[in-house]
Amino acid sequence: MSTSPKSNSGWAIIFVAIFFISPLKTVAAKEPIIRVLIGQVNEARFRADGSKSIFVKGISSKQRPIKSINIIYANGSANYSINNNLNSWFELPKNFNLIIKGNDDRGIWYQNRRFAGELRVLLNDQKLQIINYLKLEKYLKSVVGSEMPKEFPLAALQAQAIAARTYALKLLGKNKFFDIHSTQASQVYLGLEAETAKINRAVRSTSSLALFYENKLIEAVFHSSSGGRTENSGQVWKYQLPYLRSVIDYDQNSIKYRWSKKISSSELDQIFSDIGGINSIQIIKKSDTDRVLKVRLYGTKGTKVISGKTLRKNLKLLSNKFDFDFKFNRINLDNKLNYDNKVVEDLELEPLPLIPKDYFLLVKGYGAGHGVGMSQWGAKSMAERGESFRQILRHYYRGVQIKTY
Repeated sequence: MSTSPKSNSGWAIIFVAIFFISPLKTVAAKEPIIRVLIGQVNEARFRADGSKSIFVKGISSKQRPIKSINIIYANGSANYSINNNLNSWFELPKNFNLIIKGNDDRGIWYQNRRFAGELRVLLNDQKLQIINYLKLEKYLKSVVGSEMPKEFPLAALQAQAIAARTYALKLLGKNKFFDIHSTQASQVYLGLEAETAKINRAVRSTSSLALFYENKLIEAVFHSSSGGRTENSGQVWKYQLPYLRSVIDYDQNSIKYRWSKKISSSELDQIFSDIGGINSIQIIKKSDTDRVLKVRLYGTKGTKVISGKTLRKNLKLLSNKFDFDFKFNRINLDNKLNYDNKVVEDLELEPLPLIPKDYFLLVKGYGAGHGVGMSQWGAKSMAERGESFRQILRHYYRGVQIKTY
């Protein structure tokens, strides 16, 4: 049986449509689920918001609706009580994995915060690990509001959304139990309370956009304020990445652009007890952007050389872009010690003046954070003068492409 040319071409068109259009629906990128570690504790409590129930899977053969659940791990066993009945406790199996869900947009309460998605509780390293499973875009609406003030201009919030999305995508699937921390160890995530209409708009308007260098997701690190110039990644971490190079910053209006901190001699004695406190400090090495890379500490029991990063951590400083003075407490607060703050060559020893016991260390610094990548206060300033999120991102991340992942 023959067919006409007209019907042949018609079938061909239908075949092409089925072959090329239908597969696109099946391979379209699905929004990933991200696993956020929000707690590592011995005790945890979860509850519903208002009159609705939460649903717990793992405490019985069926998913169970309840109002609240308390869990305690102690002496090698985990026990739970439900609905605030603290007189009745039940032991959890050794390899438990609780799944807590809700059907309320107001989320599930944990540690005075509400979380979207579902919460999972398992035992790892002798601690209850609380892991929040939720969709990436919902997660980002909290991260942007947790990392950047909601009053910042829209373009700055959009730049933050893309940087945070890239950072999260880069970490997906790297660890067995969770993808990302909820603290500054990764990026700050504070649950539903951090969302606002403006922040949600910033996330929605940049949906699926991420940062790439040579078609690979970048390490989209960011910080609060650099103190005038961002840092090369190789000065802070092991590798110098081509897109994380030092650039001029526009953070002069940052509340942390300039700062100072006083540390008493008794505090220094406690922090550096191994060398008998601090009699004096020498800066051995600085980066091109004036950040302290290495210092030598002098104490009554000896000397030691540590990194600027370690000194920043020990003294709880905002950044490692600083200088310092020793000052007397009871003589004259404006009378500086005869103290030389210049950088000396590595391993060079110079005689230092003796310092009376009654003094404090005055640290004067610039910026907050590691100084690499996007400066959040710099992004704010660029947005205020009319620059777009694309211009902001391309300034702080050199040579990158901004495209859908």
